[in-house]
Amino acid sequence: MIDVTDPDPLPAGSPLYDLPNVLLTPHVAGSLGGELARIADLAVDELARYARGLPFAHGVTAGDLAISA
Repeated sequence: MIDVTDPDPLPAGSPLYDLPNVLLTPHVAGSLGGELARIADLAVDELARYARGLPFAHGVTAGDLAISA
């Protein structure tokens, strides 16, 4: 499992994306407390909005991906 890369984020063509023995995860290894529970709650809330046909409260656009870690 790799959660930190150099560069971070990896470029789209990185060979790491295609390796069968590598799992790439978001950089959350340093999380210390309740932030993971808050992230999970937010994800569940977003899924509930989607299921009800509502727009996401915290949608991500293609432009956001270029600046998101």
